[in-house]
Amino acid sequence: MAADPDRLLVLVKEEGEEPVIRLRADVESQVRSLLRAVGLGYPLQRGIVLLVFKEEKRLEVWANTENAPRFVTDYPALAMSGHAGPKQRRGDHQVPEGIYRIVWLNPNSAFHLSLKLDYPNTFDLQRAEEESRTDLGGDIFIHGGAASVGCVAIGDGAIEELFVMNLMAGDGPTEVIIAPYDFRQRPLQEPSSTQPVWLSRLYQEIAARLAGYRLPVASD
Repeated sequence: MAADPDRLLVLVKEEGEEPVIRLRADVESQVRSLLRAVGLGYPLQRGIVLLVFKEEKRLEVWANTENAPRFVTDYPALAMSGHAGPKQRRGDHQVPEGIYRIVWLNPNSAFHLSLKLDYPNTFDLQRAEEESRTDLGGDIFIHGGAASVGCVAIGDGAIEELFVMNLMAGDGPTEVIIAPYDFRQRPLQEPSSTQPVWLSRLYQEIAARLAGYRLPVASD
């Protein structure tokens, strides 16, 4: 199958060969430049971590290094449905909150490209069992485009770069930490009485993880 120059990725299989993914050269060049600007090589050997903040509508990309995580770039979230609070059931239009992993990179998404989260994860399943909730929903993605229901849309250009960083990074699945707002910027607030009783514990865990990702201070 010949490569389509208008698409980022093409699955290619020659006779007698394993399928491979062909990357568009200009997108790889953009990713190389991003990483070079923060003193990192391409591809990343130790993987990346994504931080998603609902209120700020922002996704941050951090690279794991031998010493400490290093900020790479951030992208505006063009669409995130719902409000502060976790996803609890199918059809609630909520973006999940918690600590997730990327489990599938989809080059043939209806939203250009997409990265699937492992929602519901073990924590979500345990809380649902305690509360006798059964239909938790699923198919939560970070994807291109500018519209979404329960997912995080960051636009086609951003998802191209993010897709390549995930595809080429080593050291296991990408971790994704999703918070209702940036707990690094203001004190952790107790969830309202209408929220689940376990949410405070989840937010404390998220806040503790976020503390390891301190944005660089801009110089004058």
